[in-house]
Amino acid sequence: MIREDKGKVKLIRKINMEDTAKETADSSAPSDGGILSRMALNDNKAGMEGLDKEKINKIIMEASKGSRFYENERKKEQQVNQRIEKMLQQKAHITEQQLKKKQHQVERLATELEKSRDLSRTIVHIDMDAFYAAVEVKDAPELKDKPMAVGSMSMLSTSNYHARKYGVRAAMPGFIAKKLCPNLIIIPTNFDKYRAVSKEVQEILVDYDPNFLPVSLDEAYLDLTEHLHQRQNWPEHKRTYYCHREGVTNGTKQNTVDIGNLK
Repeated sequence: MIREDKGKVKLIRKINMEDTAKETADSSAPSDGGILSRMALNDNKAGMEGLDKEKINKIIMEASKGSRFYENERKKEQQVNQRIEKMLQQKAHITEQQLKKKQHQVERLATELEKSRDLSRTIVHIDMDAFYAAVEVKDAPELKDKPMAVGSMSMLSTSNYHARKYGVRAAMPGFIAKKLCPNLIIIPTNFDKYRAVSKEVQEILVDYDPNFLPVSLDEAYLDLTEHLHQRQNWPEHKRTYYCHREGVTNGTKQNTVDIGNLK
């Protein structure tokens, strides 16, 4: 009788384990809703205000299905779901006492960090808008008023504001972007060119902070504290800057000097 009861217990445990495994597999399997959330339009870019997100997301899904991009996103979604499931299992073993102890440690750390904060310095973050696209337009002015992006049919690095009106943006495959904007012009990336222009910009930034921190070709952090302190005693001529530009007017090459005043 005891052996029979033990056998029943083992069978029940096995069934429960199989059910749990099935539930875990089901929860980690990517759903259409999960895929859509990964691939849906992210409109937190300048120039993408007021877009019809529902219409754009529908085009994105229809253009993506069956592609390697879609399958890759499905795999990523499944991996995320598996990590979430693992974290939930770990969370289930945390006791109330352990949670309170960790909360107390976090609050103490936050208090210590707050005491050490230095708000006396002026830090600036510079992010050059649509940098790759701007460099391409500089070399090909005829692109200025046309929807264009930089990248390939596989993936875009950036897009200009005319393209953003259609929902085209960075980190979007070019073949999807072309569905959103059939007239989109895609320019192949040219990193040698972008590095050269980035270097020109950095030569300007060093005048404001010799120790500025470049984050990428189009981003940097500057500590302007010393510069702002020094310029308080600058004479007027040091506040004047000159921007030299070359252009063509009526077939004639011209040099233009813009004069500005830095207060």
